[in-house]
Amino acid sequence: MFLEVIAKDLSDIRVINNSKADRIEFCKNLEVGGLTPSLDEIILANQITLKPLHIMIRNNSKDFFFDDYELIKQLEMISVIQKLPNVHGIVIGALNNDYTINEDFLQRVNKIKGSLKITFNRAFDLVKDPINALNVLAKHKIDAVLTSGGTNLNTGLEVIRQLVDQNLDIQILIGGGVDKNNIKQCLTVNNQIHLGRAARMNSSWNSDISVDEINLFKDLDREQNNE
Repeated sequence: MFLEVIAKDLSDIRVINNSKADRIEFCKNLEVGGLTPSLDEIILANQITLKPLHIMIRNNSKDFFFDDYELIKQLEMISVIQKLPNVHGIVIGALNNDYTINEDFLQRVNKIKGSLKITFNRAFDLVKDPINALNVLAKHKIDAVLTSGGTNLNTGLEVIRQLVDQNLDIQILIGGGVDKNNIKQCLTVNNQIHLGRAARMNSSWNSDISVDEINLFKDLDREQNNE
């Protein structure tokens, strides 16, 4: 299993450093789906992380439809982040008003990203044609997409299975609701997993992140492979 875990602050990053997680996604304001941390926080995260670190690039808590000014500010942040040696990637997601992928923005990001990897965030779950959208992302050499297969992970796994079956050169991260109750079912679809609340005590954003909770998912994967 590949396991990515959300960190909402620098303390979380220090904890995840000691876990079996494979990658960290750093973002703030999880109650609105995640926003970009401050540049000062990103610089400190770059200094302390011991694992590949991806940064959320999102400056609008309402939705994934951004005006020109918001997109320019995102590009400016990316141009700074790509100079940080321990930041391996960014997490982006911009849609057009018709709920299709904003390809112009992807092109602009690709021109300035340097060596950064790109994950397309759960804006993907709002598109009307996920198969076509995945092909669009692959065309623009996007490295990964985070999805729950729609608005609900438990009913969206079949959609994710169809995405995986496209066999495109793009990582399909299952997220947006993975927990101890559905992880084994998720792993029958794909072994690329993204953890949010389930990595914390009581599965609450208000609780501390837990090495034990994170490692439990890795151990469950190992148990399933041995069955």
